[in-house]
Amino acid sequence: MKTIFASVLLILNLALPGFVQAQTSQITGTVLDSTSRSPVVGAYVAVSRNTPDAKPEYVTTDVNGKFLVSGLVKESYRVKVSYLSYKDSERVIKISDDVQNTGTFLLSEAVSNLKEVKVVGQVAATEQKGDTTQFNAAAYKTNPDATTEDLIQKMPGITVINGTVTAHGETVNKVLVDGKPFFGDDAALTLKSLPAEIVDKIEVFDKLSDQSAFTGFDDGTGQKTINIVTKANSRVGQFGKVYAGYGLDDRYQAGGNMSFFNKNQRISVIGLTNNINVQNFSNQDLLGVSGSSGGGGGRGGAGGASSNFLVGNQSGLTGTNSFGLNYANKFGNKVDVTGSYFFNRTSNNNFQNTNQDYYGKQLYKESNTSGSTNTNHRMNFRVEYTIDKKNMLIFTPRLSFQNNQSGTLKDGFTSLSNGSAVNSTATDQSNKNHGYNFTNDLLFRHSFEKKGRTLSFNFNTQINDKSGNGQLYSKNQYFTNLEMPGDTIDQKNYTSSNAVSLGGNLVYTEPISSTGQLQFNYGLTVSNSNSDKETYNNILPDGNSYTQLDSLLSNSFDNRYTTNRAGMSYRYRKNNWSGNVGIDFQNTGLYSQQLSPINEKVDHTFTNFLPNLMLTYRSKSGTQFRTFFRSSTNQPSISQLQNVVDNSNPLSLTAGNPNLKQEYRNTMNMRYSIAGANHPYSLNAMIFVTQTNNAIVNSTLIAQQPTTLPSGIVLEQGAKLTAPINMDGSWNARTLIAYGKPISKIKLNVNLTSGFNYVRAPGMINNVSNFSNTYAYSQGLVLSSNISEKLDFTASYSGNYNVVRNSIQPTLNNNYFTSSITGRVNWIFGKGFLFQSDVNNQSYRGLGAGYNQNFTLWNASFGKKFLKNNAGELKLTVFDILKQNNSIARNVTETYVQDVTSRVLTQYAMLTFTYTLRNFGKAPANNNSERRREFDGMGGGFPGGGGGARPGGGPGSF
Repeated sequence: MKTIFASVLLILNLALPGFVQAQTSQITGTVLDSTSRSPVVGAYVAVSRNTPDAKPEYVTTDVNGKFLVSGLVKESYRVKVSYLSYKDSERVIKISDDVQNTGTFLLSEAVSNLKEVKVVGQVAATEQKGDTTQFNAAAYKTNPDATTEDLIQKMPGITVINGTVTAHGETVNKVLVDGKPFFGDDAALTLKSLPAEIVDKIEVFDKLSDQSAFTGFDDGTGQKTINIVTKANSRVGQFGKVYAGYGLDDRYQAGGNMSFFNKNQRISVIGLTNNINVQNFSNQDLLGVSGSSGGGGGRGGAGGASSNFLVGNQSGLTGTNSFGLNYANKFGNKVDVTGSYFFNRTSNNNFQNTNQDYYGKQLYKESNTSGSTNTNHRMNFRVEYTIDKKNMLIFTPRLSFQNNQSGTLKDGFTSLSNGSAVNSTATDQSNKNHGYNFTNDLLFRHSFEKKGRTLSFNFNTQINDKSGNGQLYSKNQYFTNLEMPGDTIDQKNYTSSNAVSLGGNLVYTEPISSTGQLQFNYGLTVSNSNSDKETYNNILPDGNSYTQLDSLLSNSFDNRYTTNRAGMSYRYRKNNWSGNVGIDFQNTGLYSQQLSPINEKVDHTFTNFLPNLMLTYRSKSGTQFRTFFRSSTNQPSISQLQNVVDNSNPLSLTAGNPNLKQEYRNTMNMRYSIAGANHPYSLNAMIFVTQTNNAIVNSTLIAQQPTTLPSGIVLEQGAKLTAPINMDGSWNARTLIAYGKPISKIKLNVNLTSGFNYVRAPGMINNVSNFSNTYAYSQGLVLSSNISEKLDFTASYSGNYNVVRNSIQPTLNNNYFTSSITGRVNWIFGKGFLFQSDVNNQSYRGLGAGYNQNFTLWNASFGKKFLKNNAGELKLTVFDILKQNNSIARNVTETYVQDVTSRVLTQYAMLTFTYTLRNFGKAPANNNSERRREFDGMGGGFPGGGGGARPGGGPGSF
């Protein structure tokens, strides 16, 4: 009760001053297209005192083209309205009333031809627009063949590594095109499919959920997002490319992408087939089968996969076939539709060597040869229905299917630190799995007549279902067990699991002053899941009779979560400052029941108070500071709870733990940024810290002698059992500083990044606590050309120095260093000749024996452009000229340190023909949907919010 009373008192303490503040004036207005008289959504409105040195305050227009600015005194102001593809409109007004209406601003079209645009003067490379960091594409020159991915890598603070995009130190989970989804949430697919030449601006921001964007209160489910703003002339026309190539060793590739844009209607088609490890999309792993390597690790770590299950490219040699279709359109003024379908099929063959050091307890080495075929279908759909000016429905269903077949031949060997042999295994394993995932969100939003008073209700559904079967044949030797020197395992298993989750969230907001607003929320979520596994032994040594149920490796398990959450928050905004503070009360019931082989029940109730705090300062010159704190919980997954042993590696067993508790996390984020026309450089600094109580981590038992587990399974000497447990003391902290500056004299863009990561991972080995502390120092430098579209080059360096310290065996503390030096050049010269080359040097020091390497991957192409407008291109490419390509990875966990080498693609040459289509029409007049960012508000928000079109904002946004 004391905690509740203190929290309520704090919120009221912050809210009360809003009632007694002096009355200030507001200005309102409307921005319309001069031809169609339709609202211009997302136009920038700059309001400044009518003096020469006055700095403006920026707001944006809402879905009705309206804007509102609060906190003004009664004097003269200059109001300037600007928007892409329109002429600016400006007027001076004198405030005489408490609410001064500036009238209607009619914007006329500024028509330009895409091929004739000339940039006069220096374009500001980076600008800060509220919460959005905006990069002007014109400040970063690329060649005509560049993709949007090539373009953004020139921008400070944005990197793309193995298909994963990060911005300002955070992973980008969503990429929008003119504010709308493009192929769902697949960032890699969007960036690789769109040409750089159609991009006008790149916007980076934290996109809130639909409901939070409407209310303006952050619910903690936001995503780092990139919005690609296209040039006005590219919104009507057709563009894309098709290509085909064939080379030595039967290497091939073919594919293309075509987009048909006609104002609101947009259709994009992509396709790809190759056997050279080229993948223009992110894999969707519903079954948990991707990215596995080595023996061990098991089910520990954080519970539950993300709803999209997107992972990076696989190692090894991969053949890929994919096809996708994206559609967007607006029907009248009420219905806005986007949808996509994507299919991919990949076949992967790999060979890996793995070394695992269990902090001096023992060493494990493994060689495995694997093959897999994976098929995915995914569909995304979104409908926004504007019932009227005050009511709106958003319907967002998603459906995905996956099938996976895999086989692995594995040889493993365990030894003590002195080299004494302990055990070995030779395993042949195959699996077939299939499953689907369905999610659906239905959101109703209502704005009352009183500005800032809103009501919204979100209902969500999630259904997961997967099943499979596998076969395991393994011959094992135990060198120290004279009574049983070895055994043979010959088994088949059948697995199935399904989960259904239903949830609802009701939110009400109420303005209490011109600067303050309250929110009240209540949510209920009910999740039911079950998982079954049956394992059968072959009773005929030379036959095929899998009829004997192995009860020690079989299990049936049910699980149910019920979560009730209620809370209140207060939001404040005045001048350059804004913030919110709130607290939620959460009650979670966890009920689990093991039905076989024995009947056991677990019934837990968790009660938590979850505070949140956010404070933002934005100067008119482009400086911004933001600090954010939030507490949250994370529930263990059913696979972590299910107490059944997985013996797919007989020397490294894994199991679940039905007694797991939920994690409790505290997260703090601080950001400081400088950008804009007033600054010749951009600077982004970030500190991100997460502290977790009851963290779900691994506990590993290494048998010193044959040991019978409580389940009855015998763990032979040297064999391991890994299971998840709860431990305190988990920390993850990282800092990043990104600095970017154009050097006009030598026509270069310079980007510097410096970072520090700290991870404290608790774990347990043989019932002894171990804390693995990893300190990682990173430094990066990127020099990119800004000379011309004919010559484009980039040189970069990244170095990472890692310090690993563990508490259980300090003598095995380790320092290791990795670095990457990359150079890339694209040169078009003479009458359409082109030369392309990229060189990447990788260096590894301080790893295990045989893993310290230095190698260089060099690729080069020479070709000729021809046909009208150089639409055709023929080029010869040689991959891995030096024949040094390699793949090395290090993974530091709380229970072991792992080094892995994988099979890679080797040298080949290929001849490729490419045809590029560019057919753009006249820049279209703006209408309701043009460049309207996703999740705009409906004008019912918080007074002074400046409309709901700002990314991540809503009608109640600041």
